[in-house]
Amino acid sequence: MDGSTRTPPAAATVAGAVAAVAVGAYFGTRGLAVARQAGFADLVQGFPTGSLRLSGTLVALGAGALLAVVLAAVAVADRLPGWPVALAGLALDYLAGEVGLRQGAGLVPQQPPTAEGVLAVLAAAVGAGLALGGALSAVARSAPARRWPVAAALAAGLVVGPGVEDLFRLAAREGVASGGRGWSAQVGVSVLAVVVAAVLSHRESRRPVGTASADPAGPPTAEPGEPAETGRRPAGRAPIGAVVATAVAAVLTLAGLMTRWWVVDVFRLSPDGLVGPRRARFVESVAYFSPVAVAVVAGLVLVGYAWRIGRVVAARWVVLGFAVGPLLLLGLRLGFVGEQSQAYLVLLAGAAAVVAGATFARLRPGLLPWDAVGLLLAALAVPLAAPTVRAELPGAATLVVSLPSAVGLGLALGFGLVLAAGGPGDDADREPGRTAGILALGPAATVLSALALAPTLIRGLGLGPSAGVALTVPVLVAVSALVLVLLFGFGRAVDRIRRDLRAEATTEGPRP
Repeated sequence: MDGSTRTPPAAATVAGAVAAVAVGAYFGTRGLAVARQAGFADLVQGFPTGSLRLSGTLVALGAGALLAVVLAAVAVADRLPGWPVALAGLALDYLAGEVGLRQGAGLVPQQPPTAEGVLAVLAAAVGAGLALGGALSAVARSAPARRWPVAAALAAGLVVGPGVEDLFRLAAREGVASGGRGWSAQVGVSVLAVVVAAVLSHRESRRPVGTASADPAGPPTAEPGEPAETGRRPAGRAPIGAVVATAVAAVLTLAGLMTRWWVVDVFRLSPDGLVGPRRARFVESVAYFSPVAVAVVAGLVLVGYAWRIGRVVAARWVVLGFAVGPLLLLGLRLGFVGEQSQAYLVLLAGAAAVVAGATFARLRPGLLPWDAVGLLLAALAVPLAAPTVRAELPGAATLVVSLPSAVGLGLALGFGLVLAAGGPGDDADREPGRTAGILALGPAATVLSALALAPTLIRGLGLGPSAGVALTVPVLVAVSALVLVLLFGFGRAVDRIRRDLRAEATTEGPRP
């Protein structure tokens, strides 16, 4: 094989970007559905006056925790190829969905779960974790100069996922119901894109030893006496600690939510109405506000480990992942069935925001904390989605909600993911294993926060009882944005001190 038979690096990069969009869009709908429905496990069982079943709640919450752990484990595993693993995840998730639909049960069955239902839920969680974890692994272990386009594409898929799903439904001439031909078509296109990316990535990794790269940004030609570098980046030591930290955070989330379930089950309102209003308010507060504390504790565990392995950049990525968990659950809140003109506008705006965020991360990461700016903009969509606000905006309610959500999430995720994947001067470029660990912690925080905060978000949208706390999630997101601003300022101060020390050392010169 000579150099002319190798896959052009640009082709592998484009294929990887297309596959990343497909996987991100797939996870943004199917993967987050696991976390969302797991968070509603007790709500669909007649909460707060109905009978709460431990088995159904435990299976659902366990699936959400399993999703986060599998995602992190796959992303940091050095021996697993990224895109083939993502392909296996898509296939497993599709099979799990087919089994679930044929059994006539959702991810969180209201009846005592059967063996088939439990397997379908767990398989959906594992499949979604394999898909996103494999994509993150492929991003982390690609060449540093070609890493950021794939990372930006993955962020775009996560942001516009609901819109992509609606596009396939429109192409299949289906309504708003999930499943069917539209879902099968999305699976087929996603699988094809991942297969092409896997094949081109494999061919790119099989470069002949000692030949020059056709890509100017690719690996340099080996000097005499040195081993030539192949197209595959040198495998850094996989940070198993990222998996351990994710598992600890998942266990804490599971324990906290099960404690919440026990308190609600013991002190819940009785159907005969003999319980006073004070006890009713206590049960309601525990049910809808204790998950905030659970999510914060789990997020602090992940932020602490992220700071250890990646300092400011890694900590910012985990804080961002924690904040976008409930925001991604909100989605674009529009459909192409009756709102095509608005839907196209929102999708284009979201994609443009991702490109802008990725560009800022590559060229001017120290100009402003664009991740915090995007979070604040996306947080506006939560109170705007309340029924009282939507009733005042007939005809444009979905656009008013979806446009700031898409632009804010696009700007934040595009900036944050590209920065975490390896900004200019970041030594993560030389340690793909550590980069994979950093990248995995952000989506793990997203899954766990979505799992814990789903009931609180649904109450704030007015879809649950006493919908008078629509600002709970926006305030939490605003606090996360403030933390990002503080981390940004701390990072700028540290960089300035380092520059001053280097300048001082250069001025003084070597001592005699």
